[in-house]
Amino acid sequence: MESKNILIIEDEMIHGLFLKASIQNCGFSVLDVVSRGEDAVKSAIKNRPGLIITDILLKDDMTGVDVIEEIHKHQKIPVIYITALSDNRVLQRAEMTRPLAIIYKPYEINSLLSIVTDLLK
Repeated sequence: MESKNILIIEDEMIHGLFLKASIQNCGFSVLDVVSRGEDAVKSAIKNRPGLIITDILLKDDMTGVDVIEEIHKHQKIPVIYITALSDNRVLQRAEMTRPLAIIYKPYEINSLLSIVTDLLK
């Protein structure tokens, strides 16, 4: 893996900041925490993170799946989805982007950190 930097896309900023702190406590760098799809696409293309962690529901018209599909047009970046969503159509679209994992809320932070550590160490 080229970059050990992580982009977090989360519509609830308090959750995004918690993820950021948890990931940084494991020794990894977080490039950005964004809540809107358009900002996420721009950040990913500009900064080329090694991993994207994204919620599926975001603060604008884009979903996390839309964001990853758009980013993958430019570069393939590994992704972990975090969601409380149970819409099978959206989840099937998410699977088509070949994520490392889809983690359902509520979840144990250590489960996510274990996946991140396995990927980036």
